Amino acid sequence: MKSPLLAPAFCQIAWVVNDISAAEKFFVETVGIEKFYRMENLSAVDTAGTYLGKPADWVFHLYIAYAGDTQIELIQPISGVSMFDEALEKHGNSVQHIAYWLDDSEYDAAAKHMEDAGYPLIQDFKLPILRVGYFDTREAIGVVTEIIGSSEEGFKFRQDLKNGNF
Repeated sequence: MKSPLLAPAFCQIAWVVNDISAAEKFFVETVGIEKFYRMENLSAVDTAGTYLGKPADWVFHLYIAYAGDTQIELIQPISGVSMFDEALEKHGNSVQHIAYWLDDSEYDAAAKHMEDAGYPLIQDFKLPILRVGYFDTREAIGVVTEIIGSSEEGFKFRQDLKNGNF
């Protein structure tokens, strides 16, 4: 199996924050992002989410917008144990991960590539239009690396986000 090329699929910088409304306000009022798509109370239970290989109990808010061609993601942990609350506790408000957006057909090979390279899966979850895995690249680059495997509907959703159609 050929190793996937991730670099062209770079798409996102994500912050973990204590106050998602304050972070959103900064990006809207200071940076000039028009609006964020908001997912409130995203839960492990509803998304088959795991943490460190076990079923998880986390809940978090996730807001997404675009700055040019780069997706800006804001995450505020609400409850449970996750890599997000771990990062917030250790570093405060900070960049927590970067992401690569792939076709879902490429996800398994990309995940295997990351794990074979020594970067284990920390956390994952599934939505109807995509699946997400977070790999521990903190020692190598200081942040976690997210791989997104998207369906056709997910690609349409991403384009709608870019165009502000939500």
